[in-house]
Amino acid sequence: MLGALLLVFALIVWFVEGNDQKSKQSDLSARAKTISGTAQLTLEGNESYLTLLALERATGKLNQSLFQQRASRYIHEHPEMINITWVDADLYIRDVSPLAQNQQILGLHVDLPEPKRASRLAKDLRLPVYTRPFQAIQGVTSFEIWVPVYRDDTFLGLFAGVYSCDKLLQQLIWQVRPRSYHLSLVDGRGSILASYPAEKDLDQNLFKEIRITPEDSGVTLRIDRYETGSEWRLVILKLLSLVLVVGLGYALWNLKREMDERRRVEEALKEQAKTLEQEVRERKAAQEHLQDQAVLLEEQIDERWQAEEALRASEERLRLLLDSTGEAIYGIDLDGNCTFCNRACVRMLGGDSPDQYLGQNMHDIIHHSYPDGTPMPRSSCMVHQTLQEEQGSHVNDEVFWRADGSSFPVEYWSHPQVKEGKVIGAVVAFIDISDRKRLEEQYRQSQKMESVGRLAGGVAHDFNNMLSVIVGAAELGKRKLEEGEPIEPYLEVITNAAKRSSDITRQLLAFSRKEVISPRPVDLNQLIRESNKILARLISEDVELVFRPDQGLWAVSIDPSQVDQILMNLAVNARDAMPNGGRLTIETRNLQLSGDCSHVHPDAHQGDYVQLSVSDTGEGMDRSTIEHIFEPFFTTKELGKGTGLGLATVYGIVKQNKGFINVYSEPGHGSVFRIHLPRLADPNALGAAPESSAPSLSGTVLLVEDEEMLLWLATQLLEELGFSVIQAQGPREAIAICEDLGRNIDLILTDVVMPEMNGREMVEKIREKRPEQKVLFMSGYTSDHVVQRGILEQGMQYIPKPLDMRSLGEKIAEVLAGK
Repeated sequence: MLGALLLVFALIVWFVEGNDQKSKQSDLSARAKTISGTAQLTLEGNESYLTLLALERATGKLNQSLFQQRASRYIHEHPEMINITWVDADLYIRDVSPLAQNQQILGLHVDLPEPKRASRLAKDLRLPVYTRPFQAIQGVTSFEIWVPVYRDDTFLGLFAGVYSCDKLLQQLIWQVRPRSYHLSLVDGRGSILASYPAEKDLDQNLFKEIRITPEDSGVTLRIDRYETGSEWRLVILKLLSLVLVVGLGYALWNLKREMDERRRVEEALKEQAKTLEQEVRERKAAQEHLQDQAVLLEEQIDERWQAEEALRASEERLRLLLDSTGEAIYGIDLDGNCTFCNRACVRMLGGDSPDQYLGQNMHDIIHHSYPDGTPMPRSSCMVHQTLQEEQGSHVNDEVFWRADGSSFPVEYWSHPQVKEGKVIGAVVAFIDISDRKRLEEQYRQSQKMESVGRLAGGVAHDFNNMLSVIVGAAELGKRKLEEGEPIEPYLEVITNAAKRSSDITRQLLAFSRKEVISPRPVDLNQLIRESNKILARLISEDVELVFRPDQGLWAVSIDPSQVDQILMNLAVNARDAMPNGGRLTIETRNLQLSGDCSHVHPDAHQGDYVQLSVSDTGEGMDRSTIEHIFEPFFTTKELGKGTGLGLATVYGIVKQNKGFINVYSEPGHGSVFRIHLPRLADPNALGAAPESSAPSLSGTVLLVEDEEMLLWLATQLLEELGFSVIQAQGPREAIAICEDLGRNIDLILTDVVMPEMNGREMVEKIREKRPEQKVLFMSGYTSDHVVQRGILEQGMQYIPKPLDMRSLGEKIAEVLAGK
């Protein structure tokens, strides 16, 4: 037994010693994380302040006097910095703060190797850059951060913040227990830049090194732990463990003595038990008589208990039934005071428990006012009328009031409680109809948008017909001209304007959700330049539009009309956020993401992206608004000034093209939308497609078109392509022409939507006589509209309006070839 106790004592000592070492390591890791985090937060805060000075200098808000005032105060509050220096574009020191201690460096050129290298690198990268540690003019070991200042693309100079390694270390020492830890700053080669004096020997196994500046700078914080012996707490614990082991041995010895004594007492008790058994037999006979009487009494008790249990079960089922329903239910007596309420009622009213309402007048608490806040007398309350008229009532749109004073729309039913022919109260059931009203409003909005979409589709159809005439007439005019005639540039302008109008029509169809999306390789810079004129008309004159393209921008795959939608939606939102004017900036750049990208965005993946940034200097948004801005029908604009679909459309377009979008905004500081689209893998995707002339064709075409001008124009185009044309101004005329089977018709070119019958129905009648007849449909409606009319089936061909000679010739050649 003694050996077992000594083994237990040895295990306790071993466990305590191991725990002490783990505790020291854990404490060192926690202390290192805290101190390095403080150091990095200090550097990041100073970097942000210098960036703020750079932005104000770039906008002309920061003059020399204001610089001295603000920089001196900041250095006084941040003693780890020796000074803040303003260097002009030629790298000459033009201002320094504090001025008194550093006046001798004014006018000097930045010639020290490390500051010179870092300042030039910051200028080239347009990013803050840290220097490697060096000996400053003030005679202290230091390192600097250089922040470039740009106005648009013009380099204005840099702001430099000089850190004293000693003072930076002093700012961190207060977080360390000096008797346990030693701090030092070292450079990339391991040389000590600053050190807190060691009081005793350092533990070589317990230290941490954390880099606090980027790798190029290489300033590292080192935390060492002093060598320490066993703490007095551990010594006391070991002594207590020894005392515990000795006490346990003594207790076991006493326990053995007690067990021997108990065995002697048990033998004496056995003798007494024999005597008691005789007495028990005598009492048993008397108890048998009592048991007969007890059986009768138990039967009566069981019957009463079963009745009470059935009542409790019934009440529990009723309570569970009321608490499980989604409807809120409460009861009142004849005075209107609450007699019961279920869990849904308490939840909807914002209460804590049913006790909060029991015994309270429910009309005064939740139904005291109309929706507009006007007081509701009890005589007008339908619930109290239920008590008076002894019949139920139903109200489908009113408000109840929560415990916090807010209201919500409800639909409720009230029914009288009748007992023995008398009304003793009423039961009220109600539901929260907030979601229903919100869905009704969304339905009205969607109906309105659908109506606008149908109008847009109809306008686009007629507009495309006229554009076909304009484009076709201009192309025919150009083909009739001799080379070098002065009227040719005017016809080219007409053609380009018509094609641009066709693009606008496609955007109108995209707005109406009827446009077929056609992604293709595009250069975002080129699309943005083409959209800038439209954007300039969307925003007010006091809003400055700035475009900063990345010259080596990668290609992406997206429908160009979707890019127009993104830019117009974001520009309109930015304009509304800057009622007093401001700046709208559009930027593009290439971005590479590697490793775990979840910190960038939940939908971000490793790879190459093209980033499109749209920022404004407007009113900004708070965090609660940002959380909902991409939800359909969510808007912060006044009623009638926004549908809440603009940003939802932008979000849907970005998701559809496998990208993601980030938003950063603060109230009073504007907003930034950063859209990331995947890079197109094929580097030759943007190669220009070779121009192809209209093919040389021949044959007879039956042209069916009810629009007279388009009929004339299409005839001219077909004849110019080399076809012989038979005109028909309606379906019945075309059917009559086709009944003459002796007439050769190589192709029927027909409109889809016509007054008498649509193109599909006409073709079905013609194919009863000419089953192999080749047909090409044309329409100013969208592809979705054509599909709904049953046109695009297997073996049928379709060309959208407006028509131009090249695309018409290529499509006809394709149909005649049987592709």
